[in-house]
Amino acid sequence: MNTIQTPRLSLRLVLALTASAAADQQVIFPASAMPRVDMHTHMDAKTQYAKCVEAMDQWGGTISIALSGLFWVKDNDGNNASPTSVRQIPGNDMVYVREKLDGRILFVPGAFTIPSVGVWWRADEIETFKEQGFVGLKLWPHGAILTSKIPKIHEQIYEAGRQGMPLIGYHTGDPGNAKGNSPAFPKYEDDTMEVVKAHPQTTFIFAHGLFMLQSDAGMAKLAGIFDQHPNVFVDVAFTHNARQPDNYTVSKAREFYIKYCDRILFGSDVFAAGGGAAGFLNERKVLETDEVTNGQHGGPKLEGFKLPEPVLNHIYYWNAARLIPRVRQVLEARKFKIGYELGKFKFDRLPPDVTVDKLTVKSGQPADLTGTLGSITESLSVEIAGKVFAGVDNQNGTWKLPAAQIAGLPAGTYDVKVTAKNSIGLVRSDSTTDELTVVTRPGSGQ
Repeated sequence: MNTIQTPRLSLRLVLALTASAAADQQVIFPASAMPRVDMHTHMDAKTQYAKCVEAMDQWGGTISIALSGLFWVKDNDGNNASPTSVRQIPGNDMVYVREKLDGRILFVPGAFTIPSVGVWWRADEIETFKEQGFVGLKLWPHGAILTSKIPKIHEQIYEAGRQGMPLIGYHTGDPGNAKGNSPAFPKYEDDTMEVVKAHPQTTFIFAHGLFMLQSDAGMAKLAGIFDQHPNVFVDVAFTHNARQPDNYTVSKAREFYIKYCDRILFGSDVFAAGGGAAGFLNERKVLETDEVTNGQHGGPKLEGFKLPEPVLNHIYYWNAARLIPRVRQVLEARKFKIGYELGKFKFDRLPPDVTVDKLTVKSGQPADLTGTLGSITESLSVEIAGKVFAGVDNQNGTWKLPAAQIAGLPAGTYDVKVTAKNSIGLVRSDSTTDELTVVTRPGSGQ
């Protein structure tokens, strides 16, 4: 009898929790079409992906980014994740998510960095990771501190910047535990900032708010870092649970989040840890209401920030769309309008990946040459038949070369080489050839 009743009770409990989460979302929070990107999760392979999407549908999430390959995450065979299992993700997990879950989970390969050994992938593999569909790189110190002295770490970070692969969840070390502070941790900051300074083209999204969002003094220190280093960003994963009430002023924290909203991203640090919709709704309460609540993982009872909607836009998805490849495309595929005009927000830290639309015109009747851009550009050149023209960035993800520039081309097929450079010096050229065809106009004699 018990074997029959227990599943029914479990099902009723799940349905009740689901209904409660849905009710909370409708009653506690204002109606909003705002997407939410959770850019810091850890999942146990495909056993977690459908659960993740189901939970997102309940708490108001849209995309989850899985930082794969760390020791507490299992692969699809139930073994501890390893370089071998991470390399299987593009042909396995990504295919499953694309076909079954509308591409709503994106992947980042995770790596231990051991001071005497370095990172398990080579710097020249980073371009391959990007081509395979990974959207950034996760570096985590194996029980130590992520320092500039790790073998070839500068090669890795330089190449990440050159490829436009952000360091997502860059985890410099842990400040300690219940038994005391880590003796190494307080020394990491100067070294980490020297690494940041040496690689201005690389985007650093530090995990857990660089462990500085938990106190007034920490936020003052982080403000100084933000002011000096435009390539530094942080996620809020677990930070609301580690707030230090004796040294933390909610009103000051609110002011900090508003002032630096373009440097802060939403993250939860869950899924393999078993987070459900109710926990995420608690995290939303911290950001969206002034209710007193615990966060995702428990923690001190403090009131929330009740942040303005433009600030929430930045934290929940604008910054992720700006910094992390493919986020913008997945959001737009789900009918969210992203565009290039989000306040003062520019897609200037992603590479200006460029394409050329094929065009066939009749000689003497030219049309504009067009294509797409991955980010706003600082310069855009178009080379045709040995001549270089200045292209026009339309500031909306497209470019053009006015028709007048190609009016005199004789009949033939031409390669159009477009080279784009953005504000932080990342340069890209298109990868296609022979995009322009000029044909003879009947009766023209040409």
